[in-house]
Amino acid sequence: MLLSQITDLPVMDTAEALQVGVVGGLVLAAHPPRVLALRLKKSGRSGSFLTWENVQAIGHDAVMAHTHALRDADDDLAAPAAVCKDLMGRRILTDQGVEAGTLQDIDIDTDTGAVLTVYSANSRYPGTALTGIGSYALIIATAS
Repeated sequence: MLLSQITDLPVMDTAEALQVGVVGGLVLAAHPPRVLALRLKKSGRSGSFLTWENVQAIGHDAVMAHTHALRDADDDLAAPAAVCKDLMGRRILTDQGVEAGTLQDIDIDTDTGAVLTVYSANSRYPGTALTGIGSYALIIATAS
């Protein structure tokens, strides 16, 4: 499912059947390329991140989750959360330093959280090519 399809979906607590927030973005890791957490735009509880392990299902209408585990960006989530803020529109560079466009979308596997595809305006790259995520750009490995 694409990040553009997940953004703005309500996040529902499976235990209480209440909306606790709205998806605002992703927190990614590059090794291996996967989702660490969902960033929430607003939360009815403390914490603005939902770790991937607590996501039960992502559908076209909502994200179902164990929201007792909402957390702030602290400890091991702090650095990736900081560099993954506002991913859409971020530069994409190849591992050779060549400009490869800007990030238009990301396709993720909703079962595993793996990054499947990274999209720029004119190209698409397999998720496995994502080798780095920084505040300035995403780095994509290219064949030499």
